[in-house]
Amino acid sequence: MKLRKWLILSHLAVMLTPIILALILFVIINSYNKNTQVMNYISTMSKFKAYEKVLDDPNIYDGSSLVNKKFVMDKDKSSAAIEVYNAMGQQIYSSDDNMLGYIDKSELYSDLYKIQTGTKANTLKMPVFKDSTLVGFYKIVMTRDDFIQAVNYRTVLVILCFIFMVLVVFSLVVILLNKKFNKPIKLLIEGMNKFAVGDEDNLNYKCSDEIGELINHFNNMKNDIEEKRKTIELQQKSKEYMISAISHDLKTPLTAIRAYAESMECEEDLDMKDFKNKVSIILHKSDYMKNMIDDLMMYNLLTTDYKMKFVELEGSELFEMLFSGYDKSCEKKKIKLTSNIEVNGKYNVDVRQMTRVIDNLMANALRYTKEGGAIYMGAFSPDEELPNWLEINFQNEIRSWKEKRLLILIKNEGSGIKDKEKEKVFMPFYQSDDSRSKNMWKGVGLGLSIVRLVIQKHGGEVKVFSEENSTVFICAIPMIKN
Repeated sequence: MKLRKWLILSHLAVMLTPIILALILFVIINSYNKNTQVMNYISTMSKFKAYEKVLDDPNIYDGSSLVNKKFVMDKDKSSAAIEVYNAMGQQIYSSDDNMLGYIDKSELYSDLYKIQTGTKANTLKMPVFKDSTLVGFYKIVMTRDDFIQAVNYRTVLVILCFIFMVLVVFSLVVILLNKKFNKPIKLLIEGMNKFAVGDEDNLNYKCSDEIGELINHFNNMKNDIEEKRKTIELQQKSKEYMISAISHDLKTPLTAIRAYAESMECEEDLDMKDFKNKVSIILHKSDYMKNMIDDLMMYNLLTTDYKMKFVELEGSELFEMLFSGYDKSCEKKKIKLTSNIEVNGKYNVDVRQMTRVIDNLMANALRYTKEGGAIYMGAFSPDEELPNWLEINFQNEIRSWKEKRLLILIKNEGSGIKDKEKEKVFMPFYQSDDSRSKNMWKGVGLGLSIVRLVIQKHGGEVKVFSEENSTVFICAIPMIKN
């Protein structure tokens, strides 16, 4: 149950419970009072009847002194009083010796024949006749001290019961509040303290209320922080590895440059042909170092908040430009180059970075294609058929993956990539053992990492498909919606 609903219900319980208890107590006490009043009335009437038998005697109103008369029973001395009047309204007897003399006849004649119920006493006033002649009056007063005392007792009892029940209700509410709020909040605080000292365990709280949502958000936040921490650690290790790899890879060309420079300095009879050969090697090594540093700088930029400079271009014109300029490199290695451009529509691209993508993919293809082999370049809109130079099994996989995106394909013939290495090739500084040992023109190992980062910043993704004698790198990027 949501805390809001729970709080509303608890407030209603706190407000309504005393009212309900008060009503219940009122009904019980009212019923009890009615029964008590009935019993008290019956008892009072019986007492009245007993005294009426004595006081209805007309002979006691003949004017003789009634001072020594004893009308009130001993058991009723504290609760009963009797006054006797003659026909003229003169008081001739009072059980409490409080003689009033005369009483006004209008008062004397009022409220006869019925019991007057008061808060403190019940009163009965009756005339007495002798042979149809009025001889006097009597007044019986029965105090209600016992009844009032009982009422006062019940009132105190009711108040105490009411207070007790209210305290019970409030105590239950406080206990439930503690269970509902304090315990999960304490759990959350403990979880925060544990997380501060490195505890990665999530908090276990099964309720789906607001605190449960808060704990879930905390768990999600903690997991995000932990993932980011691991990412930072991985990036730090990657940077450390990068520095180590760069340092290692720079030593070789630097050593060669220094060796050839020292040779040129020391040899006095160096002919021009030998001189140019050594200068060429030095320049080549320098270019290699420059490319390495450029790749490193670009990789660092792409792993930060580097903003791409997107422009809207026609796809056919874009890829005519991107695919040009690789003929000479292929001719030099006696590699057959085939290009297919079947592109329509417009695309948002960073031309400079997309050029780097094609350069890196072609450099990778040239590196691993043997002399006399073939390289295929292709760009295809979502509605275009895939080229026939692409293996059937590759086509089936690609069709289910492309999802109406532009496809850029670079295929090379040569030794394929093992399944376990397909994801590793996109890791920074990763190179297969074969490439490091056999290919003297190896790169620094950032080319394919840069490809993936650039394509991802274009909202796309990169995949590699490979079998024994061919490898295809595919980039998928979205087109501009019309």
